Amino acid sequence: MTSRVRLVSFCLLMSGLVPLANACATGERQLEDDDDASVVPTSTADTGIPLLPGDDASTGDATAKKDSAPVGDGAPVDPAPKLTALTPAKSPVATAPLTVKVTGTDFTASSVVEVSGTAIATTFTSATELQATIPAAMLGAVASLPVVVVTPAPGGGKSAALTFSVENPAATTTSLSPLSAVVGSPATLLTVTGTGFVTGSKIVFNGTDLATTLKSPTSLEATIPAAQLATPGTFNVTVVNPAPGGGTTAPLSFTVSTPAVQLSSVTPANAIVGAAATNVQLVGTGFLATTQVLFNGTLITSTFVDATRINATIPAGSLGAVGDFPITARNPPPGGGTSAPVSFRVQYGAPTLASIAPASVAAGSGPTVVTLTGSTFYPATQVTFNGVAATTTFVSSTQITATLTAAQLASGGSILVAASTPAPGGGTTGSQTLTVQNPAPVITNMTPASVTAGSGNTTITITGSGFVAGSSARANGTAISTSFVNGTTLNAVVPAAYFVNPGTVSITVLNAAPGGGTSGAFNLAVGCNTTGVDVSIGAINNETLLATNFAGAAAYSRISVATTCPATVVSSNPQPVRSWIVQNTSGSPFVLSAWAVCSSDAATGRQDDAFMTFYRRATVPTTDADRAACTGFASEGTSGAGAYASPASNGSNWCPGLTKANNGGITLAHCERAVVQIQPWSNTSGTYTPPPQVRIKGDAP
Repeated sequence: MTSRVRLVSFCLLMSGLVPLANACATGERQLEDDDDASVVPTSTADTGIPLLPGDDASTGDATAKKDSAPVGDGAPVDPAPKLTALTPAKSPVATAPLTVKVTGTDFTASSVVEVSGTAIATTFTSATELQATIPAAMLGAVASLPVVVVTPAPGGGKSAALTFSVENPAATTTSLSPLSAVVGSPATLLTVTGTGFVTGSKIVFNGTDLATTLKSPTSLEATIPAAQLATPGTFNVTVVNPAPGGGTTAPLSFTVSTPAVQLSSVTPANAIVGAAATNVQLVGTGFLATTQVLFNGTLITSTFVDATRINATIPAGSLGAVGDFPITARNPPPGGGTSAPVSFRVQYGAPTLASIAPASVAAGSGPTVVTLTGSTFYPATQVTFNGVAATTTFVSSTQITATLTAAQLASGGSILVAASTPAPGGGTTGSQTLTVQNPAPVITNMTPASVTAGSGNTTITITGSGFVAGSSARANGTAISTSFVNGTTLNAVVPAAYFVNPGTVSITVLNAAPGGGTSGAFNLAVGCNTTGVDVSIGAINNETLLATNFAGAAAYSRISVATTCPATVVSSNPQPVRSWIVQNTSGSPFVLSAWAVCSSDAATGRQDDAFMTFYRRATVPTTDADRAACTGFASEGTSGAGAYASPASNGSNWCPGLTKANNGGITLAHCERAVVQIQPWSNTSGTYTPPPQVRIKGDAP
């Protein structure tokens, strides 16, 4: 069936309609004035016959759109969209795009959402729902945005508009800076930190709007007037964002507090125990008319003077006991609080001493009562003898007594008598002297009577008579630590410094005046420690003759050749060694000299031959390393290196000697030790025989 036949049939069915009747006559539909020419299909067939809506353009088949609702000439058209809701319908000012769900009816896949006349990205979900994304640029400021849905022709159209509101955000507050101010403060800059702050945000302090500066979306500033800080209390601070949207934040608390009171001084700072009510003035900061004063925790009467001074009265009842008592001041809350204390002292008066009786006592007397007369004595006042408190009896405010013990009177001397009243206040009187006469000391014996030079601190026991508790032993006239045992025995410690060198230390005992005096001297001998010494040279130029007796000596590696120390020892030819530890006990330094006493036989060519060495040490060297570490030279007579020869060589060119004369000797200090060692070249040779003797001497330097 052709398109024209179908159109004729349609026209006949609709013959009552004039426009269509005209179309039937001409074979074409006539457009009404309000028709959209764009919805009228045009011919695409070769015949030029226009197609009805729904016809296939290539075949002329009208079955493809058979389900579309015919309108007018039968072309399918989209219905006009209806907009019923936006979700969400509003948004705070934002910097990011927002997707909105658009709800309504008659939406098609070609429906587009327009905001303020501008199409935005739209996603078709169903005939009742679209998803549309509002660009960030449209959300950057407060606005009422008209939103419509537009479905394009054929049909379609534009929905009624709904309003999408871009509103101010709801602000939040998180902190204040500062959180408080002291009552009476000047105008104070307040910083509020939070979120959602916008132009027009206002800080509200205790219900009063403050001139506010927007620093950032998270920070506002405003100045709290001084008038708002004149009264103490806790006040609400909120932020109000303007409409649309906006609103008031939850409040934060700002405290206007009373100042923390501080005390720096109290005048006067003390009173005598038992005094009448006492007026004081406190100096500090933060005083208010409501400031209270407390003495030892109890509220007392006070009068406000100004912010730095306040007067108060300490009642007599608070001055009945001695001690240091705290005075504090406190301001009421909020803020305020109690100050750190200043100390007020209730103290004893200072005692005075006029006389003592008796004024003198013989040494060795029994217990003796001493009476002190003076003023301002208290039951707490004590008598002191030489600064040591004694058991005291309070008689009256002008008289006290105490007893000197027999021990205190055992030796002569001066006992200082005074009266002392303890703190607070109080004090010690000037002293008066009670005289105890001393006997003259005598030394009859001393143990030990001698010590070794180099000894440490040494305790000696001194025996005699006339010793008293104040007796002082002296070494060479200098007082040393002394312990009183009884009237016939003292112990004393002689410091090590007196034992550095041999000699004598003069020991005496001194009893102080009155009476007393110094005993005769008793000498403590000081000598060298000779333990382990083989040869002790007690006088310069004394010689000691020693037998070598190599047959009974232990063998060691032999010194290989005469040389300047250190020497070389060889283990391949061990020979016996004789060693002597020599000590200088002469009291003065000397040069240690030693040499072999040798012999020779020109007829046979025999000569005594040995090596001699010195070691500046206190023990005999036995290892190869120690023996090699000699002092000075290793001597082997005139034929050896250095030609250090014995003065008793008796024709032997190999007779060793280390002496002051050949510059081979070594200097020893008093009590110093050294080792002299001699070793034969061969203990079995018939030509180079071992010397039989050694001489050792201390030469004057």
